[in-house]
Amino acid sequence: MALSIHDNQLISYEVHCEERTITLRTEYRVENKPTEFTNVVFEGVQGYRFENDAFGNIILDLATVPLERLLTEYGAEISESYRIAGSPGTWAASLGSAPEYLREQGIKGFILSSSFGLSGWVLAKEISIFPTQQGVPADRPQADML
Repeated sequence: MALSIHDNQLISYEVHCEERTITLRTEYRVENKPTEFTNVVFEGVQGYRFENDAFGNIILDLATVPLERLLTEYGAEISESYRIAGSPGTWAASLGSAPEYLREQGIKGFILSSSFGLSGWVLAKEISIFPTQQGVPADRPQADML
């Protein structure tokens, strides 16, 4: 059975620019049951946008979608971001040819929707969803507090 993050609380997210990864740390909390910790890791990120962080976000769904759908729904904001800041990448200069370029790079589209709070999209090569202990992946230690 595939892991679900439906109704999980988003505890934190991390964008690692140089590694081009995004990690979502989630918890599923039900009264009188142990908390389930699940992480979502996107690798090979080519672009993303999250918005409406409510500092108490509840995930509705994380769906894999066709590149064309993602670019149609979010194309205006991708174009504007490219015009202003040159991001998410040179492929965004021409959204007409972007699906072909992204497909050649092995990129997939993902849309994060919420029941409350944070939502957005990610363009990435891979996604992994896995259970963890206390929401922290074993291969990445927590940073020291300053």
